[in-house]
Amino acid sequence: MTVIQNLKQSINRNVEAIMPQDDQKEEFTNALEEYYQKIAENQEQTEEFQKGIFRDFLQKVISNKFINTSERIDLAIYNGETSKSKVGVIVEYKRLLGNESEMMSKDHLNVKAFRELVAYYLRERIVNGNLEVKKGIVTNGYDFFVIDSNELEKYFYKNKKLVDLFNKFEARRLSSTKTDFLFDEVIAPAIDKALNKPIKIGYFDLRDSLKADSNEFKKQDITRLYRFFSTENLLNEMVFADSNSLNKNFYNELLYIMGLHEEKKSENKVISRFKEGKRQDASLIENTIEQLDINDVPESQQFDIAMQLNVVWINRILFLKLLESSLVSFNHSDDYKFLNSKKITSFDDLNELFFLVMAKKVEDRRDRIKEKFPYVPYMNSSLFERTELESSKEGININGLREGEIDVYSKTKLRDANGKKLTGKIQILDYLFKFLNSYDFISAVDTKNKKGQDQLINASVLGLIFEKINGYKDGSFFTPGKITMYMAKKAVRQAVLTKINETLKTDAKNITELGYITRDYHFSVANRKKISDAIDELKVLDPAVGSGHFLVSVLNELIAIKASLRVLFDADGNLLNDISCTVANDELIIQDEYGNNYSYNVNKPNSLRVQKALFQQKKTFIENCLYGVDLNPNSVNICRLRLWIELLKNAYYSEGDNGERYLTTLPNIDINIKVGDSLIHRYDLTDKFDLRKKDFKQYVELVKQYKDTSDKGIKSEINGQINSIKSTFVNSWRSPEAEKYDRALAELAGTTNLFDQKVDNEKIAELRQKVKEAKESFENRKGDPLYNNALEWRLEFPEVLDQDGNFVGFDIVIANPPYIVSRFSAFNKKQKEYYETHYEVNEYQVNTYQLFIELGYQLLKDGGYFAYIVPNNLLTLQKVQLTRDFLINHSQELIVINSLDKIFTDASVDNCFIFFKKGKPTSITAGILKNGDFSTVGTVKSDFFGPNPIFSISMVQHQNAINAFWKINNFDVLARPGFSELKSGVKRYETGKGDPKQTSKDAQFHVYNSKEKKDQTYLPYVEGSDINRYLLSLNSGYIKYGKNLAAMRKPEYFEGPRILVRQIPTKSEYAIQSAYTDETIINDMNTMIILNISINPFALLGILNSKLMSLWFIMKFDKFQRRTFPQYRVNELGQFPIPDIDKYLQNKIADKVSIIMSKSQSKQDYSKENLEVDELIMDAYGLTDEEKQEVRDFTF
Repeated sequence: MTVIQNLKQSINRNVEAIMPQDDQKEEFTNALEEYYQKIAENQEQTEEFQKGIFRDFLQKVISNKFINTSERIDLAIYNGETSKSKVGVIVEYKRLLGNESEMMSKDHLNVKAFRELVAYYLRERIVNGNLEVKKGIVTNGYDFFVIDSNELEKYFYKNKKLVDLFNKFEARRLSSTKTDFLFDEVIAPAIDKALNKPIKIGYFDLRDSLKADSNEFKKQDITRLYRFFSTENLLNEMVFADSNSLNKNFYNELLYIMGLHEEKKSENKVISRFKEGKRQDASLIENTIEQLDINDVPESQQFDIAMQLNVVWINRILFLKLLESSLVSFNHSDDYKFLNSKKITSFDDLNELFFLVMAKKVEDRRDRIKEKFPYVPYMNSSLFERTELESSKEGININGLREGEIDVYSKTKLRDANGKKLTGKIQILDYLFKFLNSYDFISAVDTKNKKGQDQLINASVLGLIFEKINGYKDGSFFTPGKITMYMAKKAVRQAVLTKINETLKTDAKNITELGYITRDYHFSVANRKKISDAIDELKVLDPAVGSGHFLVSVLNELIAIKASLRVLFDADGNLLNDISCTVANDELIIQDEYGNNYSYNVNKPNSLRVQKALFQQKKTFIENCLYGVDLNPNSVNICRLRLWIELLKNAYYSEGDNGERYLTTLPNIDINIKVGDSLIHRYDLTDKFDLRKKDFKQYVELVKQYKDTSDKGIKSEINGQINSIKSTFVNSWRSPEAEKYDRALAELAGTTNLFDQKVDNEKIAELRQKVKEAKESFENRKGDPLYNNALEWRLEFPEVLDQDGNFVGFDIVIANPPYIVSRFSAFNKKQKEYYETHYEVNEYQVNTYQLFIELGYQLLKDGGYFAYIVPNNLLTLQKVQLTRDFLINHSQELIVINSLDKIFTDASVDNCFIFFKKGKPTSITAGILKNGDFSTVGTVKSDFFGPNPIFSISMVQHQNAINAFWKINNFDVLARPGFSELKSGVKRYETGKGDPKQTSKDAQFHVYNSKEKKDQTYLPYVEGSDINRYLLSLNSGYIKYGKNLAAMRKPEYFEGPRILVRQIPTKSEYAIQSAYTDETIINDMNTMIILNISINPFALLGILNSKLMSLWFIMKFDKFQRRTFPQYRVNELGQFPIPDIDKYLQNKIADKVSIIMSKSQSKQDYSKENLEVDELIMDAYGLTDEEKQEVRDFTF
């Protein structure tokens, strides 16, 4: 009955979110291999000696926890940094040799080691009152048995008989007081009982992760071992659910209350109104549409306007819910609740909450408002300023809605007074508030003491919901938290490393090395402050910001890295070293020195220091470091909201002059997150402006004042001044067109000089025409409506301009840009013309992600860091060649990581990751994401992929065979004139094709396929699965061949000597599957045909089926880097390099192939002949002995 789990099953499932960086894996691997070598060399040493080796290893990989003995426990991992914290993991260690009988094995579990572990667990629970033990581990250094505290609790602590006997033993009231008596007579029977039930025990042997005949560990196992030995796993520091997984119950019921539902259209899930007959008049959308109809808004616009209004209203309400939850948490009192039907009985009340409470400072509120909402603070959020739509004649305010009832959602989680599911009708506002109040709007780290994780709605979940509702038209693809975490961490660590090396004049190679410097006790506070200030100066941009998920992840990583480097200061300028900050599952986890999660409590003044420090640091980063742009105004509002929410988490109470408490107001971060078309800008980054120092200095100062003011009047005035200064800059703009105009005017003036007696009228006319054209070009660019939504990078962010107003750029550009293909009429003619003249990477049917790659590069400062997730057609697709060329020619330390995991659940796209440093090309590193693990394949020089490069991961993976690859790649192609012809097979079915025209049922029932030959029109038929190396199997019956097929092709394609090649390769070193036939056989489109072959067809068959050709194919096309079927087509088959071979060698190859075909038909072993053919083929290509060995060693 016992369930033995493997290493993966032994790890907390949520720990899968941990994605260590390469330097972290390298550091862990070094520690692990050093530990293993020491154990292997000291197998006969004492238990204490070996235990010391294990303790040293643990202290290296878990540096922030206290690890030592505890009473009788061999080894304990504590929850905090000192012995004052509680024991978290109990380790029972056994000597490797000489004590085997006491060590657990899979065949003998109930031995002394297990009994000791149970005894120590009971002692911690019963005697020491320790509720914080997370795991028990029994090990001899190689074998690890892992028992979770849930299992220990269930099968031992809750065994009343066992606990009773244990207590009696502790009280010395049993027959013996010896520990062996306790182990053998008290605990052993309880273990036997547990082993007869489904107790879960994890087991793994470190030696299973070693490479064959080596003390090195397999790369693919390192990440899993890293996760196992992480504090998140061993100490359950991540026991919450994925903070970025969509809470579907919440999402679906919220949509229902709004009057919406999600449905699948094409490949996307989109949000739509219910169909007529299912709509409810009082739902928010239908209610809004009704009011818009009364106001004579055209019916064609009603739904879109209603959606825009409701997105704003729901954003406000959800922000208020988070605010309410924070107030209750900070004050530990339900008196601070205000979002309920007792206080808000109507839409008028809700409108008052928006604009008479949240939009007004407390001292400016009416008395009745103060009395009704005494604890609701003023937050200074532009979220509570009327939008243009609300103020326009097309829009309405929320108090324009009427009260009414709707039916309760059939799958609601709400319960009535008797605990039964709520049914019937309910007032819309009452329903909305009851629904919201049934969930916990808290941070995921607090869920251990809450109702349940399925009721958790934290900021990350809301971000996902905001984005999905905002993207209602096209479907929304929210970047998963573990992806934004990984990308943000990689980008931030690199940018911080560069910045600190510049600041301190050091040459640290990675963050780990840097940490050795900053963690030195003697490292000065002054230098720590320099590092802290340098990090505060980083500028991070997301040019397609969406809901702001990347910026939030960057924010968390910046704080975590400051804490890690011990350069995090409090508001008074003192180092904040008594907390640890880590990012786990896309949440910032703050813990004290004892390992307890930090929380702010106004009744505990000591917590104010940390809360204030975190708020001020987040405020600094959000105001000075984080920038975003999006074309969608709703997305921009959501991004601002996400950042405000992050600040709200650490808002704190201050005391006014009269002793009154007030919550910290939020800054005006809307100036950092802008609406605009990132891809289009009137002014180039190098365009010249008259940025006079006085005006420019004033511009920078006004932006700073704008962020700090909490007075809406002053804010409006500053905004006007900023726009006025920008207008001054614009009027001084000197573009190439303007300079051309000036030159033309000057030239004309010089030619028409009154004192010049020789006036050339023809020349003057020509110059006047030149002036006219230059002026038109200049004016067109200034007034072109194309630029109405343009984002003017040259001016909009003064923080990335130098003191003379020149564009310097951002330290990090990070994004998941939109993937929009131009062929889908997404762009108008003017946009396409703009892209053609402004982007090097623009090509036919360009995808917007390609343009965003070039834009991101241009916006980076020299040495800045780039991090994108894009479709993985970037790697190999021919029409993305210009983008690959651009990356190779402009990227220093380019990293390309292909994802074999599905990133976006609701999207059909496969993805890859691109990282690089802006600088002179140096190297390209290839990697893979598989089963949640990022692994590096290898690093090569930037010219490794040759001319017209593709990013072939396989070329890097098998670079030991690169000489053989390039040798055969230079031969002429299979599809060359006079050598052979390549064709595709028949297309059997397509509705509306064929004669007579086919119906959908024809294809559904395969009406022209048959297992029998019905008449002379039925011919033998094969599919791709019938084609194997050297063997053609007739397993697919017959097909009626003629005009009845959707595409019959020419009959001669299916007659005479030819080779059939399966389109789907096999994942092995013999990837190509091809067979010969000279019979009349029809093949389908999944099989390609080579006919009219000018050489011995058996010789060509041997070449195609050879190991050498498979090596070339795998490296050339990298087909196995896709999650979908790795098909290749006729045009790719035509590129196969085939040498001209003399008759003698042709015949030698053909003779061997003939034997293989015969043996294959009779199912005999032909491995000997197969190797002989491989050798002959290598001779045919003229490979050297060294190159031949490369091919022989190739495995896949």
